[in-house]
Parts: sequence; C-alpha cells; structure tokens
Amino acid sequence: MNEERTMVLEMLAAGKITIEQANQLIEVLGEPSLSTAEQWAGQRQREERGTPHLEPLEPVEPLDHRRRTNFTLDQMIELSEHEVDPSYLRSLRDAGLTDLTVDEIIELSEHEVDPSYFAKLREAGITDLTVDQLVELSEHDIKPGYLIKVRQAGLTDLDFDAIVELSEHDIKPSYISRLREAGLYNLSVEEVIELNEHDIKPSYVKALHDAGMEDLTIDQLIELSEHEVDPSYLKALQGGAN
Repeated sequence: MNEERTMVLEMLAAGKITIEQANQLIEVLGEPSLSTAEQWAGQRQREERGTPHLEPLEPVEPLDHRRRTNFTLDQMIELSEHEVDPSYLRSLRDAGLTDLTVDEIIELSEHEVDPSYFAKLREAGITDLTVDQLVELSEHDIKPGYLIKVRQAGLTDLDFDAIVELSEHDIKPSYISRLREAGLYNLSVEEVIELNEHDIKPSYVKALHDAGMEDLTIDQLIELSEHEVDPSYLKALQGGAN
C-alpha cells in the first residue's frame, strides 16, 4: 500500500473525511476505490474514537487510473472542497493544461471555462495566454476564431481589453489591418469603432491620403464620407490652388 493511500485511510479513521470523500481522494490519486474491508476498518476505528458522522459529498466521476497526478494530499483536499470534478481535471490535461497550480485549476473550474476552448486556441498555435486571460476571454464569449484572426491580422499590440471591446462591437480584425495599411496607424479602439459605425472604407481613407489629405481628423474623415466628397475632386482643387 502506498503512502498516500495510507494517509487517506488514516484521515478516514480519524473522522476527518467520510468514505465518499476518501474515495474521491483515492480516485484523484489514480488508485482503485476503497475495498469493503478498508471501509469497514475505517468506520470501525472512527466509531471506536467516537467521531461524529460527516455528511458525504456527491460522488464524482473517477479519473482514468492510467493517469497519475502530482497533487499533495492537502491539494487534493482543497480540490475536493472546491468541488473540482476529477473529469474536469482530465479534460484540462487533455487540452494541454498540464502545468497549472491548484489555485488556477480552481479558478478555471469556478468560472466554468471549457477546456475545449483552450484546446482550440492551442491548435491554432496560441499557447501564451495566462489563466486570467482565459477566464476574461471565456466570460466575454470571445470565440477562439476571433482571437486567431486578430493574430493573423498582425494586431499583436492589442491588449485583451481592446480585443474584448472590438469583438463586442463586431469589428473585424481585417478592418483594422486595412485601416493601418491605408495610413491610420495609431487609432484608439474608440476611433476604430467610430469609423466602423460610420461605414468608413479603408479604400476611401487611402484615396484621401493619395490626394494629399493625410492630416484629417476622424471627424473630418466621417464628414467627407457622409457628404460623399470624391477624393479626386479634392486633389483637383488643391492642384488648381497651386
């Protein structure tokens, strides 16, 4: 009998955990559930010590016994107290989240972050996200495909608050990329949203720049577009003024 299993049995005998809780811990260890003899022995010792009966936890799906963990007994107890389902741990490992701390596992579980969400990001080569970032993206329902398109568009300078705000306003990453190609490099998120809401085409911005109108404000761009001012007309005006 290994040391960890012995410790679980000692906790059972001391009345610190119930049979159901003991089985949960043993399942996390990847060990077979308590035998009938072990359960009777633990219960008998507990009764001899006069330990009060504890309410059992709901049973959980056992871990695959082929998968071992590196949790200490205290960590397993903490996971059990936060009702982290062993099947959730297995799903996290299957998604590639193998180096999480217990606190991070609990945080992901409490925020109901679907491990498959991370798996999709990982498949796309996005593996540099923190747990807090995963939680934030999941809570705002940012689709993995959107974040992937942000990266593909070369928008590596956007922080996660900006990505969340752009996604909520249905701003396509390609729109931001084309605005930058048209010469609008240092736009704020609010300016991008304003241009998109007024249906300002990046091609229109580029045509204005080609006509020599490179120092226009966002309001001026919008005003010219709304009045359907042709960039070639502005270029001709400037040429006639010279």
